[in-house]
Amino acid sequence: MKNQKQTIKCSDCDHCSGFRPLGNTRTEFTCAHPDQEHINDYFHKNRINKMPGFIGYGARYSDVVPIKTAPAWCPKKKPSE
Repeated sequence: MKNQKQTIKCSDCDHCSGFRPLGNTRTEFTCAHPDQEHINDYFHKNRINKMPGFIGYGARYSDVVPIKTAPAWCPKKKPSE
C-alpha cells in the first residue's frame, strides 16, 4: 500500500480566522498559527510581498474559506526536524 499524506485544510484548522470589517461584504481569512516566525521566514525566503499569513478573501456575504488545501507556507506542512 502507498503511504498517503493527510490533506491539511484551512477550513478544518483551529488557527484559521475570518474577519469581516463593518460595512464590508467579504470576509478576510488569515492564519493565526503560533509559529508566525515560520510563516514570516517562508514569505521572506520566497520573496512574497503580500501580508504574511493572509489566506484570502471569501465570497460576498460568505464565511467559507476560499482555498481547498493549506498553502505551502502552512506551519503544519513544515518538515519535522
